[in-house]
Amino acid sequence: MRLSPDERVYLTTAISLAAIALATWFGMQAGAATVADRPWWTLGAVAASVTAAGVPAYEQIRKERMRARAQQAAVDAAVAMRVTMNDALDPIVRQLGRVVTADRHERQALAQAAIPMVLDSAAHLAGTGRVRACLFRFTPGGPTVLAPAAYAGRVDDPLEPITEGTGEGDLVFGMIRHNQHLFCPDLDASPLPGWHVSPPQTYQSFAAVPVAAGPNAFGMLMVDTLERDGRRCPRW
Repeated sequence: MRLSPDERVYLTTAISLAAIALATWFGMQAGAATVADRPWWTLGAVAASVTAAGVPAYEQIRKERMRARAQQAAVDAAVAMRVTMNDALDPIVRQLGRVVTADRHERQALAQAAIPMVLDSAAHLAGTGRVRACLFRFTPGGPTVLAPAAYAGRVDDPLEPITEGTGEGDLVFGMIRHNQHLFCPDLDASPLPGWHVSPPQTYQSFAAVPVAAGPNAFGMLMVDTLERDGRRCPRW
């Protein structure tokens, strides 16, 4: 049976106090005992004293070992995350290198081919659950509209375009203008002002970032999941 931390504190404290009391009592009995019985009372006092000192020491050693294991687990997780990011981002970096070195006729096709790679990596890095990464692009004409252009990950109904002047539009276009990001861990418990998820959409948490190069904005990348609190998306 596994004890809670509070229960362990109470139990070890009670054992230590009981051992101290027994050591004192055994010592008193040893002082009043005959020569023949005194060694046994002395042995009991020593055993109780060792128990009183050993239980807290054991708990301290146990806590240090748990702390060391937790630190090692954190290091292992960080290493695993770095390896995962390297595996996911290396093909994109190579593709960008091809875009830079390609001639003008090939550059556009290579740049378009990089978009699915970025979306696949975004969906992969966000978590292992039913995650979807979607690229929104500006559409020509007015009013200003961001329309979903490509997606990767969870197969679901297409997302709706986001128009400036609506609740979602005010959030998204403000985010893009100020080069910020949007993150909502639970749309039911803490929805963003003006953001609505209407059927057939069912995602419960999402993150969105601008797609920009310096002052030039090209769209938005949005990653969403069906789980609340990003439970399947620990890297958010």
